[in-house]
Amino acid sequence: MALCIDTYCPLTGNPSMSLIEDYWASHLGTGTLGNYKYVPVMSYHDALSEARADESDATLNTNSTEASNATTHNTMDMRILKARRHVSVIERESGLITFDVSSPLPMAAGARKPLNVTSFVDPEDWQMQYNYLSNFEMNESGHSTMAIIIAIVAILLPIPLSLLRLIPGLSKSRGWTYAKSMLVYPSVWGKYHREPVAGAWVPTRGQAMYIFLISFLNLILLLAPYVITQPQASFSSRDLQTLSIVGNRAGVMAMGNVVALFLFATRNNVLLYITDWSYSTYLLLHRWLGYWAAFHTILHSFMLLSYYIVNGTYQDELARPYWSWGIVGTVAASAILPFSLPWVRQKLYEFFLASHVVLALLFILGYYYHIWYCYEYKWGYEIWIFIAGGIWGADRVARLARTALQGSHTADITLIKDTDGEYFRIDVQGTYLKDGVAYLCFPTLDWRFWENHPFSVAYCSFGGRNNGEQESNPTSDENQQDAEKSTNSASTAIATADVSTHNSKDATTTFFARSRTGITKKLLARISGVSGSSTRLRVLIDGPYDHSGHTSSQLAECTGILCVAGGVGITACLPHLEQNTAKERKLFWSIRKPGLAAELAPALAALAGSVQVETLVGRRLDLDSILGQEMLGGKNKGPLAIIVCGPPSMADDVRQKVVSLARGSPLSRPYVLLDEAFSW
Repeated sequence: MALCIDTYCPLTGNPSMSLIEDYWASHLGTGTLGNYKYVPVMSYHDALSEARADESDATLNTNSTEASNATTHNTMDMRILKARRHVSVIERESGLITFDVSSPLPMAAGARKPLNVTSFVDPEDWQMQYNYLSNFEMNESGHSTMAIIIAIVAILLPIPLSLLRLIPGLSKSRGWTYAKSMLVYPSVWGKYHREPVAGAWVPTRGQAMYIFLISFLNLILLLAPYVITQPQASFSSRDLQTLSIVGNRAGVMAMGNVVALFLFATRNNVLLYITDWSYSTYLLLHRWLGYWAAFHTILHSFMLLSYYIVNGTYQDELARPYWSWGIVGTVAASAILPFSLPWVRQKLYEFFLASHVVLALLFILGYYYHIWYCYEYKWGYEIWIFIAGGIWGADRVARLARTALQGSHTADITLIKDTDGEYFRIDVQGTYLKDGVAYLCFPTLDWRFWENHPFSVAYCSFGGRNNGEQESNPTSDENQQDAEKSTNSASTAIATADVSTHNSKDATTTFFARSRTGITKKLLARISGVSGSSTRLRVLIDGPYDHSGHTSSQLAECTGILCVAGGVGITACLPHLEQNTAKERKLFWSIRKPGLAAELAPALAALAGSVQVETLVGRRLDLDSILGQEMLGGKNKGPLAIIVCGPPSMADDVRQKVVSLARGSPLSRPYVLLDEAFSW
């Protein structure tokens, strides 16, 4: 070994003596991975001295018996010793280029025979191994580098893009407004963004640029660069080597995407507090990163399957545990795609949610054991799943912590009159939630006690129900005495002051919802199944979360607030109207049922007197007139915050009309568009 190091290492990199000695102490007894537990009894210098002595003896013996060896040992390769640092090379018949070095010592037979005499590593054998190992090291380094690039760019890119909002005066610039109206806010094509097209959601142009960049990186970094050298010790052909290294890169790059997509899916995503990107945007990007992760996973499996079949070792690999766990991970990644289609998320949300969690967990387990059974903890591949699993686990722990801090509460669920049984309100007693989205869990509603679902906070009040009317006693499934106490509820003041002026235990946070499928359908069924029009349930709260992103700095610079709401979408608009101090605040609200307007009348009346409110029942808003007046015809030329929350078709109409006005008129006001949407 010492002779091999002294012969070939100076010709390939010329490592320092300290590095050679460290390698000798840590690798000689263990192979590729170092371990200082197995230190050779002979130092490198001593071993090299002994090898040189044996080589000198072999030289003398060769000279004295040259004639005899030529006639009786024709097949023995006894070569004349040449200078160790001779850098000339020769090309063999196989096409292999080797160093022109030789020795009178016998040639090492590799792993084919026991090595019990001082031997010399044949230049061809050494070069074959060097080609393989150097290719392996450079390609493995490339795999890791490409995956790290994907993860870092995907996670960090939103930060500098969002920091543009902090440039002084930018929000008031008409040029910047025009640029956003061309490159950021519009849909990629047509006017549809919130409404699905052919079963899929069309991203905005701003989102599409991010998606294009991530897709470009995933594609180009998969295709190149690679280091391929033939011939070599491991791969008998260039095609086999290509199958292996491209397949391995796909597997590692899948995990670069997985780390980012796990972060983007979390409710406690730190980027929500740093950037002005909404949770809905991160969920959209989560899906696209998921497409690439699944693509790389499937490609990894397909290419290595092809490699082992062509190489003739498929049956051997099939019997190994790592192969079985790889199948588990690949099947989970493949199955998660059809189970996450838009119509599944909309029509079968509970099934989608459960299958998503189960398949994600199977993917994590499959990947972990796939790596462990193949490499244990030797190569660092497991670090990727530790990071992704850590992100997922930390988010789950944070959710539990938030829920524990909120404690258990009582929720009165009341059917709203004159809405044809479509709408209901949820009053959660003893908690103060100012705004945002809260995830409500009703553990006694059905057997899936762990499920929670998002509801927008409408407002918080103190003292009881806000309408001052005597309500029918809620029917409790848990405590009839608590239900009887509700008959003494008093008139309420809508919370506009800081919670420090009140006791949060006296607060009631109100949510409004429309019955569709899933949890809202079950809540409405529970109300219908009891006498009266209300019921009482135990509720756990996770939140609130600001799913709109860190937009406060942009809204603070706006001199006007325009809220366009449809149906229960008003719940996302009320906090903006209450908390923003802009001189000009307007709300245009369209609803189909008069009962919802009556139910929210006290909350609207509690808004500041300067807030202009227009409510239409059973009619659509004239968006052309409203937006044209606010963006072009008003006296106020300062930045305008346009906040929309309602049906997808209405939100898309507002988006399309706003960007058209901004692009079509140089007199258009600068604006910030905030689409308060929560959708998978």
